[in-house]
Amino acid sequence: MDIGVSHGNNQPSREDSEGSEHCVIAKTRRLILREFKADDLDEIYSVCDSWGEVPGLLPLSDDRDEEREKLESYIHFMYGFYGMGLWAICLAADGRMIGFGGPWPSQIGEDWLLELGYVIHKDYSRKGYGYEAMSAVVDYIRSETDFEKAAARIPKDHKGSRGLARKLGMHLDTQYLDEDAGMCLYRLDIS
Repeated sequence: MDIGVSHGNNQPSREDSEGSEHCVIAKTRRLILREFKADDLDEIYSVCDSWGEVPGLLPLSDDRDEEREKLESYIHFMYGFYGMGLWAICLAADGRMIGFGGPWPSQIGEDWLLELGYVIHKDYSRKGYGYEAMSAVVDYIRSETDFEKAAARIPKDHKGSRGLARKLGMHLDTQYLDEDAGMCLYRLDIS
């Protein structure tokens, strides 16, 4: 699948068509990946609520003011320090946020690598958006970072995400299975 990812010569766009300042990370045929904005909170709740409890995803608090503070802190520190993290996954056609995903630095075993994760709103699942978004994330890692390894922790019973990981070229690492949490680890060599 040709996703036609475009990056901005190491300088992602800082403004959308309405003049809102935020960073566009990548554009594909159907999606835009961009940094979160503080006013994305309702959409984040909508994505999470569409699935109920998701293993590996911390539940959001009922206190929206607390979650807004966490989101603003995340935006400031993750993007400010690492230049990456979870990003909003939006439809290119209308800008609607349908999920979030991205890379963040993590230590797994002896390796410092980028951990990958994503969640697509249930109403938009099984349409290839997860693969399209995560392919753009992997392309971003290859072109914009010096990381050589990536990994994803995936619930053992989540066949769709495990299939997506394999489609991205990831392989199951049986050394780091977490049977108690029901999680498995997929790794990707970035080269």
